[in-house]
Parts: sequence; C-alpha cells; structure tokens
Amino acid sequence: MHRSSKRIVAPLFLLLAAAVIFVPQVRADEIPLLNFTVSGIDTLTFTLPQNPIPDAAGTDDFRFFKVPVFASFMPPNTPITYDIFFSRESGLPLFEMSCDPFTFSLTAPPFFHCDFTPRIDQTTTAMWSGSGNNPTFIPGVYANGALVISETPEPSPLALLLMSFTTLFLLVGVRLSPR
Repeated sequence: MHRSSKRIVAPLFLLLAAAVIFVPQVRADEIPLLNFTVSGIDTLTFTLPQNPIPDAAGTDDFRFFKVPVFASFMPPNTPITYDIFFSRESGLPLFEMSCDPFTFSLTAPPFFHCDFTPRIDQTTTAMWSGSGNNPTFIPGVYANGALVISETPEPSPLALLLMSFTTLFLLVGVRLSPR
C-alpha cells in the first residue's frame, strides 16, 4: 500500500469506527413493517407498520385512509389508494378494502373498474391482538389464503453504512493502486 493511500485509508477507518460507535439506530429498525397481500380475482398488496396508529379507531375496529396499494391489474409501480378497515363483529375478525377515490372507467386513467370491495371474514384465527387503538398484527395466512400478512425484512442502517464504507475503501484502494 502506498503512503498516499495510507493517508486516505486511516481517516476512513477512523470515520468508520466513529460511525459504528456514535451513529444511532434509525427508528425504522425498531418498527417492523408488514406486507398484506389480498388474493382473489386480482392481487392487491400494501404495507403497514407493526403496531400502527389508525386514522380512525374504536374499541374493536380501526381504519387506515388512502393507503397506497399495488394491484396486479395496474402498471408496475403505480399505486392506487384504498381505505383499509379491520373490525371484530361478534368477536370474528373482518377485513375490508374500498377504493378512495372510487373509480369506474374503462377509457380514462387508471383504466380499471373499482366497483368492488374486497372483504375477508376470518372465523377461526385472529389477525391482530390488542385494541383498535393500538393493534398488533399477527403474521400468517388467513381465510384459506385470501389474506397473507408477512414481515418485511429491512436492512440495518449499520449494515448499509458498513457496505458503503467498504465500497468506498475498495474504490479508493483500486484507484490509488500502482499500475
């Protein structure tokens, strides 16, 4: 290793050590995200945090308004918005989605009929625990596969920081190497 590259590598190493010690964990690491996939005629997917704060809550029901949803009938990476509703009617979990805004068109964008409300009645297993003011979703497969709740792995900010410094180190090392 040349003397000039040592002058760059040593401060980078100290910066990396300081970052590992002093960089706080990002809040997102503490809040696991969950994917919700609704299957049937079409597939609808959206993401919510675990222990979300609902837009409207009661003792046994809660709602989220204008949630971005990705649908199999839409172009890739084009979300549409739905209102998502969870409740316990007579002790049985219920899940509903409705378009917001309501859309009914075959000729104008986004070129689909949104005249239906996906609804799932789950009669055997709870989809969440706790109250509607602070629900905790339970990952699993519900209503014969019509609703799947799965955890979304999120990379640690520390791992991303280490990868970026490694890449920077390799780029600087390759650039300063003798030819």
